[in-house]
Amino acid sequence: MSAELSARMQGMAKTMIRRIKDLADPSSIDLGLGELQFPTPRSVIDHVRDKLGSWRLGYTPNEGLPELRSLIAARSGHGVPPEGVCVTLGAEEALMDVLMVLVGPGDEVLVPDPGYPAYPSLVRLAGGEPRPYPLAASAGFRLRAEDVLGRVTGKTRAVIINSPNNPTGAVYSGAELEALAAGLAGLPLTVVSDEAYADIVFEGPAVSVGPLLRNCVTIGSLSKSFSMAGWRVGWCVGPADVVKAVGVFHQLAVTCPPAVCQHAAIHALSGFADDDKARYLEELSKRRDFALDCLAAHTGLSCVSPAGTFYVFVDISPARAALGTSEAVALRLLAEERVVTIPGSAFGRLGEGYLRLSFAPEPGLIEEGIKRIGRFLA
Repeated sequence: MSAELSARMQGMAKTMIRRIKDLADPSSIDLGLGELQFPTPRSVIDHVRDKLGSWRLGYTPNEGLPELRSLIAARSGHGVPPEGVCVTLGAEEALMDVLMVLVGPGDEVLVPDPGYPAYPSLVRLAGGEPRPYPLAASAGFRLRAEDVLGRVTGKTRAVIINSPNNPTGAVYSGAELEALAAGLAGLPLTVVSDEAYADIVFEGPAVSVGPLLRNCVTIGSLSKSFSMAGWRVGWCVGPADVVKAVGVFHQLAVTCPPAVCQHAAIHALSGFADDDKARYLEELSKRRDFALDCLAAHTGLSCVSPAGTFYVFVDISPARAALGTSEAVALRLLAEERVVTIPGSAFGRLGEGYLRLSFAPEPGLIEEGIKRIGRFLA
């Protein structure tokens, strides 16, 4: 007889991203990757190898090593002290922790549509109700302040924004973020700004809403910027009272991130891996352009050129009448062409009719995967 699950887990499942990837075999071309394929920077590996024997690798302070918290605070540009930083197991734990301490039964949280699929699930785990706001294709999937402000009610406890955006690659303008901050200032809610892709931008730096608002928590990590996803180092930066509560929940959930990973993060954030990060960004820019050229040459499908991240959100709506939903297309591409793609419906109602493709793989795999998509749609 199996145990009865709690009410909070009823209807919960892995995100569609993971469900699709779980169906793929190793021979598939994976254009669903949410992970860079570059190695951990050599300087970080060498530093860990050389210093491992000299570090104390026991428990660290729950909120993270003081040196790491200081580095994150200084690099954030938000003017917060180290006490305004909690180091977590990646950005996703930071998101969960923040929502768990901010949101309760009856609270509403505004989430982007299209947006990262975990947002609604994390809100529900915290007891709240996710309420989508649109990122319209006609606006290049960029945030429009009025689309958020017009959905704020007395029940709104938090607003999640994500720039650069997963899955669309859109980077929000400073003017819209300033308008959003002005409209939300003084309201009894918190903005949660997911900035995991902040360093992967191709057309100028991404603007952070964090310095514009007192009641804002920003989320970051090493996973994307330094290709260190497996090291599982993320963080949140924000008001001291919120971060203190996050630290309590974080301590009860995971105690602390592994000490060795925190030492690796200190080295990376001290500037020793910046050359690697710059090379990775340069190569991603080339792969973005290459992927766009391949889409034009082999499929004729349209998309908005991504200003950030390593995803392109491809419009497959012309094929929907014959092939069905984006999920049906993704499943058939996997079964018939052995190409992993992520259906746009995984990211919300407005994602239907799109596929998210990653240009993180090497160019040869990008081209072959896109050729197979074109063959399937022909």
